Amino acid sequence: MFYSPSKWVCKVLQIRDTLVDEILIEVRNAVMRNDFIHNNDRRIILLPQCLRNSDCCARCDPIFGYECKQCGKCDIGTVYKVAQSKGFKVFVIPGGSFVKKIIKQYKPRSCIGVACYTELSESMEEVSFMPVQGIPLLKDGCFETKVDVDEVIKAMEMCDV
Repeated sequence: MFYSPSKWVCKVLQIRDTLVDEILIEVRNAVMRNDFIHNNDRRIILLPQCLRNSDCCARCDPIFGYECKQCGKCDIGTVYKVAQSKGFKVFVIPGGSFVKKIIKQYKPRSCIGVACYTELSESMEEVSFMPVQGIPLLKDGCFETKVDVDEVIKAMEMCDV
């Protein structure tokens, strides 16, 4: 209810446009943290395709997104290896519509999402029925973006408690 007016106020006051989304992400992370930590079943990580290297040769499945080949050209392979050892399934998705497809097909019980602030805030709202933790990109721009891999790993390790 307050999202659009808050974004407008930030624009008028020349405050960075991601502030509202940053706050929403942090609040959702805090509210969902305990449930996320204690869910050890059907955990997923949703990574944006923009993290891929420009030379990526991964094939895109029409339902589950890109199938990482772990070639070492980007950070997705690193996240993928740790995720396997921690019981998370990784999906590299080309867009927000894939979130719904994956949830319908895979039926996850908790989720770590990585995206730019606006996309992450919107996606966390869409999956608010399950425990979720959001990690914003360090560098966005829809092409060869960056994420703090250590933050993603730290979110996975919260479940080891």
